Amino acid sequence: MKVNASGFINLHKPSGLTSHDCVAKLRRILKTKSVGHAGTLDPMATGVLPIAVNRATKFIQFLDKSKAYDGTIRFGVTTDSDDITGNILHERPVPWLTKGRVDEELKAFVGQITQRPPMVSAFRKDGERMYNLARAGKIELEDVPLRTVTVDSITTLSFTTHPSFPEATVHIVCSEGTYIRSIARECGERIAHPTSSLQEKSDEVPSYAGATLSMLHRTQSGGFLSSSSTTLDDIAASVKDGTLTLQPIEAALPPSLPIWTIDAPTERRWIGGMSVEWNAGDDSTLINWKRPLQDPGLVSVYRMTDGEFLGVTSLFRTTKADGHFVVSGPRVIVDPLDWRNSK
Repeated sequence: MKVNASGFINLHKPSGLTSHDCVAKLRRILKTKSVGHAGTLDPMATGVLPIAVNRATKFIQFLDKSKAYDGTIRFGVTTDSDDITGNILHERPVPWLTKGRVDEELKAFVGQITQRPPMVSAFRKDGERMYNLARAGKIELEDVPLRTVTVDSITTLSFTTHPSFPEATVHIVCSEGTYIRSIARECGERIAHPTSSLQEKSDEVPSYAGATLSMLHRTQSGGFLSSSSTTLDDIAASVKDGTLTLQPIEAALPPSLPIWTIDAPTERRWIGGMSVEWNAGDDSTLINWKRPLQDPGLVSVYRMTDGEFLGVTSLFRTTKADGHFVVSGPRVIVDPLDWRNSK
């Protein structure tokens, strides 16, 4: 049965599938080509992968992009992909490593940081995916461009001692585009290996402990939580028995978005693509607007008569008069065809 409704699904991505694999499976399950995801997860990773269905794909751009992960860092091992699915470059036992030392080094990764994405990643360099360049042997790690990201917090959940390769499981809250694999690699590079433990000195053996990521689980993506995610099998079953429920588009948008409730004449002009000017005090209302003069900002648009969500647009307050606004930028409408057919 084809799913014609529009909305979001909070998918629990299994390990072993790419994000694209999940989208392809859902296109078959939902019998619609209009399916997209909000935020790539590595094949090894599990957890939250927000899925947009039908018209909801147009609204992915407006979702809250913040992320949270649980990840396990294995020390004493380095790989070419910065996780355990890659080829091992070095293995060196680090039984002397302590939780206190790991916690101390992880502090360096909190705040606005510069990191180098893994060679095996979807990050682009000169228009090509890094993983394609890496597989072709065309790049080294130092060729990967640096990028600036924000890490809000890192908390160590557990530390497991091991005769050779201890592990730390951490919870990381961060911005879009943060590579947890890079944090693992760079944390391992910050921990110097005691000279006394070296049996031989070699340029082939790094002077640091080294680390790679052995587990990654996304616990949150914007307003989507792992605790309320659903599996591919459950989605298929709910489609089969007709019980599938999509999360409404407006419910997935950031709650901080101002709300613009418009009257019928304004609605016709806005959906019709005509210029729209609006004055505070008219029938339409604007709630939670905090931006300064001439600073455009996104708003959720609702119909005044029945409270129906219409879409997202951009407004800015002009200097023409107090409370005078003009629509600028995007006008993403839930379903303009249905609107026109209903008039």
